[in-house]
Amino acid sequence: MLYTTNIKPQTDMKITNDELGNQAYKKVKSMILTKKLQPGQKIVQDKLAADLGISRTPLRTALQMLEAESLVESLPRRGMIVKEFSDSEIIEIYDCRNALEGTAIRLFTENCTTTDISNLKKLFQPFKKNTKELDRSLYQIADMVFHNTIIEKCGNSFLARLFKNGNLLEFIDLIGLKRPATETLTEHLNIIDAIEKKDTDLAEQLIKEHLDKSKILIQKNK
Repeated sequence: MLYTTNIKPQTDMKITNDELGNQAYKKVKSMILTKKLQPGQKIVQDKLAADLGISRTPLRTALQMLEAESLVESLPRRGMIVKEFSDSEIIEIYDCRNALEGTAIRLFTENCTTTDISNLKKLFQPFKKNTKELDRSLYQIADMVFHNTIIEKCGNSFLARLFKNGNLLEFIDLIGLKRPATETLTEHLNIIDAIEKKDTDLAEQLIKEHLDKSKILIQKNK
């Protein structure tokens, strides 16, 4: 596989290994999140370093940073691979989401503006017209923006930072949609309706049920 890169070549002696490591970290993380590097794929470090135009040293730094974030992992006899989440790990991620998003949506419902609500509605408007042939990739983006908006605009910067620093949004994207979009579309619309009515209890209940349904599905399939 040929990787593309924007990293400056290591012949530029003004750039330190730490700087190259940070650049490599951002680039490789982007490659993981855009699935240019697939879950479970072995990372051939010599090849990747050459394609990024750096030595193995800053690449190792980048991979150590990504391993600390659970985006890559080192396995016996396989070496470094892109993290592939087990069902048990996905369930744990949903538990974290349930706790954080349950609190976030209460705060969001209390503090959101009419513009915020309008923007949430616009996310799903295109999918209401043709529920039988939903574009799954576009719907997943709408789903991501929906949940991220609730976190980012809940008004609690510490909660938002916990969500971000835990890479929960990235994990959600890598895991993908666990249920049909035709099923979750109504759930999203009902949540938005509860937010618009300023019903914090109902909004929290609906988003927790929304997340738990996916979690229960995974548990049944284990």
